[in-house]
Amino acid sequence: MRLYEMVTIFQADLEDHKAAVEEIEGVVRNLGGEIEKSSSWGKRRFAYPIQKQTDGFYAVLSFSLEPSQVSELERLLKLKTQVLRHLVIALDEA
Repeated sequence: MRLYEMVTIFQADLEDHKAAVEEIEGVVRNLGGEIEKSSSWGKRRFAYPIQKQTDGFYAVLSFSLEPSQVSELERLLKLKTQVLRHLVIALDEA
């Protein structure tokens, strides 16, 4: 397993951001990963509109996952309408 960090931007008008973050954590666990750390950055204004929205709710997840499952995770995130953007970064082993 390899360590990854993911920043996810959710729609700002969601009723329950915590449930949306827990849903993403569940996706990682279903793919065989383990959540190391989860934090919410809260609602922030964008520098430019994304899908005609000017605000978003940011969440950061640190997790370990098999490298072969990362593409499946990204595919599943693209299907979720409440996710505006996401970025998965592989962390160094050191």
